[in-house]
Amino acid sequence: MPFKNLSRGISVFMLIVMLFSIILTGCGNKTLKTSNNVSSKKTNSASSSEGPKYNKQKVFRLGVWGGWPKPPLYQGNPFGSGGIGPGWTYGMEGLYQFVRSTDKIYPRLAESMPENQGNKSIVHLRKDVKWNDGKPFTSKDIWAYYTLNNGAFITKFLKSVDTPDDYTVVFVWNDPQPNEKVKNLLIAQDYQATIPYHIYGKYVDRAAEILKQAKPADTLDKRGAFGLNIIEDKKVNTALNKNWQEFIKFGPKLPVGTGPYMVKTVTASDLIMVKNPYYYNKDKVHFDTLTFKQVGDAAASIAMLRAGQVDSYPGTLPKDMVDSILAANKDLVLFKMFDPADIGMVFNIQKPPFDDVKFRRAIIYAFDKDKIRQVGNYYSETHPYSVTGMPVSFIKDWVPQDIQDKMTRYSYDPQKAEQLLKEIGWSKGSDGIWRDKNGKMYNFVIGSNAGWVQCTQPSEIVAEQLTKFGLPTKLMAKDGSIYYREAQIPYNKFDMSAEWIDVTWGFLIPWWPLSNFYWGFPSNAGNFPRVKEGPRKGQLNMVLPGPDGKMVDINKVLNEMLYMSDEDMKKAAGDLVWIANENAFGLDYFQNVTGVWGNIKTIRGWPYNEQLYQKYNRNMPVPTDPEDIERVAETNLGFAGAQMLVDGTYFPN
Repeated sequence: MPFKNLSRGISVFMLIVMLFSIILTGCGNKTLKTSNNVSSKKTNSASSSEGPKYNKQKVFRLGVWGGWPKPPLYQGNPFGSGGIGPGWTYGMEGLYQFVRSTDKIYPRLAESMPENQGNKSIVHLRKDVKWNDGKPFTSKDIWAYYTLNNGAFITKFLKSVDTPDDYTVVFVWNDPQPNEKVKNLLIAQDYQATIPYHIYGKYVDRAAEILKQAKPADTLDKRGAFGLNIIEDKKVNTALNKNWQEFIKFGPKLPVGTGPYMVKTVTASDLIMVKNPYYYNKDKVHFDTLTFKQVGDAAASIAMLRAGQVDSYPGTLPKDMVDSILAANKDLVLFKMFDPADIGMVFNIQKPPFDDVKFRRAIIYAFDKDKIRQVGNYYSETHPYSVTGMPVSFIKDWVPQDIQDKMTRYSYDPQKAEQLLKEIGWSKGSDGIWRDKNGKMYNFVIGSNAGWVQCTQPSEIVAEQLTKFGLPTKLMAKDGSIYYREAQIPYNKFDMSAEWIDVTWGFLIPWWPLSNFYWGFPSNAGNFPRVKEGPRKGQLNMVLPGPDGKMVDINKVLNEMLYMSDEDMKKAAGDLVWIANENAFGLDYFQNVTGVWGNIKTIRGWPYNEQLYQKYNRNMPVPTDPEDIERVAETNLGFAGAQMLVDGTYFPN
């Protein structure tokens, strides 16, 4: 799928993760305990000195891992219209590579982890790095990235990015400061080597001059890049945006990066990347060529997988299809992993009858989540809550036990749903249809993205269950380009809107999923109240009782959360999770299980070993051992990028 135009201030990596996650939704088999004696450290790799037996051309066929604009629209600016497709993941780098779902961090352009000293985080750069056009990479390129891309999330926490010499970068933090763990993750999330100063210097210098005109912000909620009040300074904001728009229209024909590969040829259907001759770690990069295919639909890509025409493929697919593919191709292994992402739907809480929390709580009991799970993601896991604002796997670590004990469990109980509806004046007619206290009947609509079957199919079951219960409901699946506009403020055309609901696109820290829930799609599609006028116009306006009965200003808590200690953050997260569940803002269907298919005939270095493949008939369980969890997660290119290629884990077989 083509990457969308990426505006200033959006983390490109986060958007790529979102795109991969939609692809990766699917099915696997139930979680099984993997013990130390079958650890993923035991791989199917042979020694690196052995030459390839089958894959003599040393090609890694990555198939459908990413899309790109068709020529002549393809261009080399990573931030330009349509992006650069796989050129981003395999041709670009950051100071670090963080692994989504584990938060593990690997140094890449940095020699080591940041040295955190007071309000400074010092990063020492490798001295052997060059851009793929042969120009040296220095600290000025990091400064260029943050100066021009000044909407990058980390910049709102910084005073400055300093470069005392060519190979040292100093991140100077504003007060209050995030804790050390958050600091490291914020630095690790960006692909900083994407704006080479020797190419884009004109736009970088112009941005630097414009930023000098901005004044410091006097409150946290006004703080933009480097502590400046850019949002309210229309002159500065307009000038920065104009400069950014000019920048994204300029660039080389093909991407210039520091990564292990560089784009060689691009057609409408094929993209080929070759090894970067200047790559600092090229001796560990064992494949000469990466190939990618853009196919017309999912059926064509699955046919490629079945035929052994790809070496890695994202997603687990329905159970019957998994069994069929594994039976047809004995060279394939399916590795499954938990995804910190839950699919579900939110209610339009300002539209009757969903504006009544008692109605919302009542109908949650009418849903049989297990049947929803079986259709949407057969081997995923459900939980007894309505929605939580974070993946259910977060709860054990980030919600205090006393708050967990107070959270309502909504088991499947249609009789209780009926009882609660009757308590608020609803009645059921002889036709089996419910009426509200005024005798009104309703016909509800669930909106969904038609192109995302893993969300649309379970949403169809949700509609069927509500209809059977006596609340006529239909699914309206629309093209994504239409659905996401119509579902959210100011349109809110649906009674319920389905999507990733309790999800983190970033780290395993509660601010990321909770900010997505209360500020992102769930909030916008749920029509959560906003400030109508004044300087805070458009901001979330929800002040609700917490588990201790005290009022909680959700927007205020989110604005302060990243500055909290872990203990305070846990209490704050518990409050927001409890509020989401008790107010029944929607229905969490299940926590996703995703997967990666690997070809063991052409590629060495996959997790586990031949003995274990045979034990599970090449349909590997979701790991539970911590080492296995990390190792399997890193097979997912949407989670770990090119790390397995960079560190020499994979070999041609």
